Amino acid sequence: MLSFEEAEKIPFPRVDELKANLISARDLNLDLSSDYLVKNWFSRETISVIYGDSNCGKSFLALDIAGHVAAGADWMKNRVRQGKVLYLASEGGKGFAKRIAAIKLENNILYENMADNLQLLPVQVDFHGEDDVNAVISLIQEQDFSLIVVDTLAMTMGAGSENDGADMGQYIKNIMLLKSKFNCHVMIIHHSGKDRGKGARGHSSLRAAVDTEIEVKADGLMRVATALKQRDLENGKKVAFSLMGVQLGFDEDGDPITSCVVKPEELSSCSSHDKRRPKGDAQIALQALEDALFKDGHKIYDAENYPQNRNVVNVNRWQDSYMLMRVGSKAQESSIKRGFRRHVKKLEEQDFIRSYDDNVWLVHD
Repeated sequence: MLSFEEAEKIPFPRVDELKANLISARDLNLDLSSDYLVKNWFSRETISVIYGDSNCGKSFLALDIAGHVAAGADWMKNRVRQGKVLYLASEGGKGFAKRIAAIKLENNILYENMADNLQLLPVQVDFHGEDDVNAVISLIQEQDFSLIVVDTLAMTMGAGSENDGADMGQYIKNIMLLKSKFNCHVMIIHHSGKDRGKGARGHSSLRAAVDTEIEVKADGLMRVATALKQRDLENGKKVAFSLMGVQLGFDEDGDPITSCVVKPEELSSCSSHDKRRPKGDAQIALQALEDALFKDGHKIYDAENYPQNRNVVNVNRWQDSYMLMRVGSKAQESSIKRGFRRHVKKLEEQDFIRSYDDNVWLVHD
């Protein structure tokens, strides 16, 4: 009869693999090199989402970023590491042919430097299942991509639902598979949800999974892109741009054919960048928020959804503070509450405040 000591041990390869990677804090080495794709905005081997309302310019912005990566040209005064780009134009290729032609006409140097490194796949793909993601990988596996753009999430979700946790989980799994297969950055273009304070549309697991979240808002003729989430980079950065029309030619009826290119702008020219304090009842609302933050403000240690250097307060406590400040008003309570809701919306549009899950905070001290 064999004893326990004489028994042959069953190997566990995964245990040996984990053991080989176990390291003490003393043996860690700091790498001071910057692993960026677009410095200060997008790191390599990460996932980002650029979202906004329809027609806000988010796809034009994504193509502009993709073109600068393919060309190795600085983007919005930020350094770029050149690399091949795959753009999954799942909303169709006809519009993108015009957009590329507009870049060629307006900025031929950028076009010539990016043309060979930027590849388009102008067909709808389904990343809800496994077939299409494996087909895309097989199609391009011999190439070395630095950036893959998925435009849009809605058009690549297939039969899945953006709001279903299991469907979104499968979608994210496929996006991560693309990232790991090519050791590249994957950028997803998406739409805003009904509640802007909660970010991009769909299940919250998307926001938890991405490293970078960029919101694009229209501000008159200007557009502003804001980094609302950066896992390892600085939060809150902004760039402004406009969409400049470019005439490409004429159709058979003599009507002009046009498209747009991204034109960098100064943030100071945007109304949302004007930080003059609001007036009238809106100023009272802002003062009420400052009072509520002073009395009941607290930090929520949830880096995915809240700033770590700002106190937040529940919107109901803010409303209570506002109602107290309007006690002497002759207006009816229902009217004051309706006005309060208008002020909340306006202050958020002007970038004085941000909110998430009924909690509010000031963007700047």
